[in-house]
Amino acid sequence: MDYFVQLIQKTGLKMVPFIKTVIIYFMLGTFEYENHGKLWSTVVKIFPIISLMIFIFLYGINTSKGHRSRQFLLIGLIFSSIGDILLNIDFFPEGMGAFAVAQIFYISSFGFKPLKPLIGVVLYCIGAAGVSLFYQTLPTILKFGLPIYGTLLLTMCWRALARIAENPFDLKNSPKLACAIGAVLFVISDSLIAFDKFYIPLSFAPLSIMVTYYAAQFGITLSIVELDARSSNKKKINGGKNKLKAQ
Repeated sequence: MDYFVQLIQKTGLKMVPFIKTVIIYFMLGTFEYENHGKLWSTVVKIFPIISLMIFIFLYGINTSKGHRSRQFLLIGLIFSSIGDILLNIDFFPEGMGAFAVAQIFYISSFGFKPLKPLIGVVLYCIGAAGVSLFYQTLPTILKFGLPIYGTLLLTMCWRALARIAENPFDLKNSPKLACAIGAVLFVISDSLIAFDKFYIPLSFAPLSIMVTYYAAQFGITLSIVELDARSSNKKKINGGKNKLKAQ
């Protein structure tokens, strides 16, 4: 519980801009297809991602090697916002390319330790099966581009899941757990886009895509939060001392 309280304390007020901009996005119905391509919808769409960039700055970032993970995450968010703009004005291959770069930086942020290769193998097999359903209907450029992007997306998810594989419900790993959930939601969001666009239209797609997308970016951004184990242990020690005094 102490770790959860720490997480709330370290993120609460700093995440208010993100929460507000997400609420505004959905209240305006920006996700509806008829609003795509409009300047106002493009601006409103990227505000939540910009808010997450601001969160990283508020939490703390500099150019030192110790903040390399945060640097990569910030660059990933920048390319995500570029991808959002391009997708909103119907530049799909270009938008996918921007998100591919974002995934590379997310992967770099998460690292490759521990490796946990089995997770990657399972994800790649599921991804290959999914793409095979609509591969033949893809435009020529996407027959090359989509498998590449899918591989990067699933690699990002693999790396996020690998970091919590040994102790998934350890509260001190709460930020990494949030990140792993975010990575899975990112895969779900992009899968909905692909199935809706290339396989079968989904009536719930516009809303579902953006709900899972913003939740994904939120969870991934939380990975930069560092919980203080010493603070939690100190509380336990003090609590033990108080009990002894009471006895």
